Amino acid sequence: MVGEKADPDMWNFWIVGGFFIVAGFVFALNVRGAAEKFFALVARNMPFTGTATPRTLRIVGGGWILVGFLMLLPELISFSRAR
Repeated sequence: MVGEKADPDMWNFWIVGGFFIVAGFVFALNVRGAAEKFFALVARNMPFTGTATPRTLRIVGGGWILVGFLMLLPELISFSRAR
């Protein structure tokens, strides 16, 4: 509704959604080799990676962007309707 303050718990969705979007871009675009470095870390500590590669992590990063956007979409829609 117009004039009402947003629910304080919605900040958690903004923070987590923003994290997913930023982390997704970092992995999807392989910023400074982040996908390869993180994959090497995971493969060292969990030797059961199967057929996964750093490219798989880049694809997952693209999915994280979508998840973060979908987390923020309802709030963005309600914000645009309030104006």
